[in-house]
Amino acid sequence: MIPLSRSTVMALFVRQPVAGQVKTRLARDLGAEAACGLYRAMVADSIAQVVASGMPLVLFHDGRDADRLPAAWVSAATRICRQEGLSLGERMAAAFERLFADGADAVVLTGSDIPGIDAELLQSAAAAVENHDVVFAPALDGGYCLVAAAAGRFNRAMFEGIPWSTSSVLNGTLTACEAAGLSYGLLAPRQDIDTLNDLSAYCRKPSAAATATNAWLMSHGFLK
Repeated sequence: MIPLSRSTVMALFVRQPVAGQVKTRLARDLGAEAACGLYRAMVADSIAQVVASGMPLVLFHDGRDADRLPAAWVSAATRICRQEGLSLGERMAAAFERLFADGADAVVLTGSDIPGIDAELLQSAAAAVENHDVVFAPALDGGYCLVAAAAGRFNRAMFEGIPWSTSSVLNGTLTACEAAGLSYGLLAPRQDIDTLNDLSAYCRKPSAAATATNAWLMSHGFLK
C-alpha cells in the first residue's frame, strides 16, 4: 500500500462502465451503449484533470470486482478501493474516514459525471480547506459535485439526514454543517450530467478541459 502521509488526496467515485448499468437516465434517450461511452469519456477527463492537479488519485468503485475497471483507470490510480455503505452519504463518509486513517492530510472527493471539473477547481478546493472545515462545489441541479475536508476537522454528520437525489441536497448539507458547527466554503458551480436536459445545458457551455467528453459529443452530433 502506498502511504498517503502528508498529502492532499483525490478520491474519485466511479462505476464499472457496463452498458445498462451506468447513466441509466441518459440511456433512456441515448441508448445504453452510447450512455456508457459518454460515461467512459467523462471518467477519462476526470482522471486527466486529477493527474494535472498533481494530487494522488484513489478510485472508489461501486462493484465487487475491481478487475472489471478499464486498465487506463487503474494505471492512473495510486489505490483502488471499494465504496462502502448503503446511502451516498455513508459511502462518502467511509471514503473520507478511510483515507484519513491511512494518513491523508486532506481529501477532495468528486463524482465522475462532471466534465467541468478541472485541475484548477481541484487545486482551489485543496487550498480552501486550509481556511474552512469543509468545502463544496455546487452542482447546478441543487446538489454538489465536489466536497473537500481536512483531517482533524471532518465530521460525518454533514452527510446524515440529507435528501439525496433531490434539488435540496446542497441546502440540506449546509444546514447539517451549521448544526454540527462546521464552517464551509463554496466554489464555483459545475454542471453534472444525469439527464438529456443536463447534457443539453453542458453543450451550450462546454468545458475546454473536457477533451474526451467534447470529442465524444462531437462524434455523436451534440457539439459542432
